[in-house]
Amino acid sequence: MKVLLIVDDEAYARQAVVNTIPWAEYGVEVHQASSGKEALEFMQKYTVDILMTDIRMPSMTGLELLEKVNQMGISPAVIMLSSYNEFELVRSAMQLGAEDYLFKPTMMPTDILESVQRVLEKKRETKKKAVQTISKKEILERFLQGEKVSSERYGISEEQWQELETTEYAVVNVRLTKYQDCLVRVFGDDLSLMQFSIGNVLEDVMGTEYECFLYRINYKEYAIICCKTEILEQNSCFIDGIYNKLNSGFTFLKLYYQIEVVAGISNLAQGAEALNRSYALAVELCATADSEVNKIRFSSALDISGSMKREMVQALNYIGENLGNKELSLQMVAEKIGVSKNYFSKIFKESTGVKFVDYVTKQRMEQARNLYLNSDLKIYEIAELVGYSDWHYLYNLYKKIYGHSLSKEKEGKK
Repeated sequence: MKVLLIVDDEAYARQAVVNTIPWAEYGVEVHQASSGKEALEFMQKYTVDILMTDIRMPSMTGLELLEKVNQMGISPAVIMLSSYNEFELVRSAMQLGAEDYLFKPTMMPTDILESVQRVLEKKRETKKKAVQTISKKEILERFLQGEKVSSERYGISEEQWQELETTEYAVVNVRLTKYQDCLVRVFGDDLSLMQFSIGNVLEDVMGTEYECFLYRINYKEYAIICCKTEILEQNSCFIDGIYNKLNSGFTFLKLYYQIEVVAGISNLAQGAEALNRSYALAVELCATADSEVNKIRFSSALDISGSMKREMVQALNYIGENLGNKELSLQMVAEKIGVSKNYFSKIFKESTGVKFVDYVTKQRMEQARNLYLNSDLKIYEIAELVGYSDWHYLYNLYKKIYGHSLSKEKEGKK
């Protein structure tokens, strides 16, 4: 039922509206107020869909009432009533948001009913136009920014809203630390071009394995929302996967652009409403990262001791920076971090879920993909940069692992 509030100091005028139309049949519930003050008290307690008020009333005029209604931040459909042809007052009422006007001496029940139906339809059309249908990426960005998102405003279905509430998210904050030389040498001192290009690299790095959305905050800072869609996947495995993707991307940026990057990864949190807090945590972690030693920082809430031991962080950084070394081996990395080969093999498998040689191969393939998609290098040059002397071997190995050739990757990106 729509609520109509009729405000007039003359009782007969109110009764003329209340008693001459079977309002219930039209889905309208009618209430009365004899003054502007009484009307405001009613509207503070109840929702009013249509406000029908006389322009001239003692103590508070209809225009003054409308001004106070606007100050309250509510917006009922407004119909003004007058016993005189007061066109200047009517114009002022329209400027304050009134949508229709009735001349009391000549108005008939049909005029009143048609006016109510007209203003309600106008309100429906206005509300319909105000609803924005936006993409999932745009919705999540609004949560990321701390906006109070309304499903009605953005046309979010009940099913979509449930997904937003039940999905777990991790937020990554990425920041460039050394980029000035690259800015001039590669991008011709064009900050916008650098921002766009680095963002594309990060999007390619995250790939299709995870549902991720990247946002360019400014020319040297990015936010990435990672959605945990696999319910059975352990939280630690999900975060490790993000870490490995980022590590691969950062290696590419250093190798090809000579850009240093750091990042912070928040813990997983359920519901899109937690994204703003997770982003703040990621920014805080990123601020404490070190591009030389610990370039990707985790939340302390993560069980890093179980999923990503401290020496493993050092090892993965070293692997990422030495993918082009054809002599890269389990023994070499173990010696670098100061542990035995057997112990390192054990903790590596526990932390990553794969053997050392399989991990290195996967990282080399991803690095090759990044170089192929984001550079002008030839395939034989890429093979050298990722640790292979024979480019044919790289090409065939990539096809064996992914089921399609590198050239198909570029076709899919077009």
